[in-house]
Amino acid sequence: MVTDVVNRQYPHYLYKRTSSGEAVQDANGSWHTSGGAWTLHSRCREETNGKGTQIQAASGKFVTFASLIQIPVGVERIPEGTEVAIADEPLEPSALLDQESMTEAKITGKVRISGECLKFDKGRLHSRLWV
Repeated sequence: MVTDVVNRQYPHYLYKRTSSGEAVQDANGSWHTSGGAWTLHSRCREETNGKGTQIQAASGKFVTFASLIQIPVGVERIPEGTEVAIADEPLEPSALLDQESMTEAKITGKVRISGECLKFDKGRLHSRLWV
């Protein structure tokens, strides 16, 4: 019963890109950081900002956001600046690492939107994320 409500209220999938953490040094002594990995974060509902509404981002500047993402209560916070992607259906997270696959997913509509988390608000009934 609860699963049916979540599936109807949150029909989309929120992926976030996580960094692997530390840089590694190669045989030549050069430092390299890996690009990180995409992981499924939670179910969500993406709502396009059709009015051009602005929010005050973490930096204190006002920005026009592209989409407001509604997230079920109790989901882990996503830090501002984290790269996110919203999809219509479950995707293989590793496919999002390849730029060509990501572009194709956007063209076909599998990925609704991708971008940077501008702001995250943890609420009592749900959380919100602005892209």
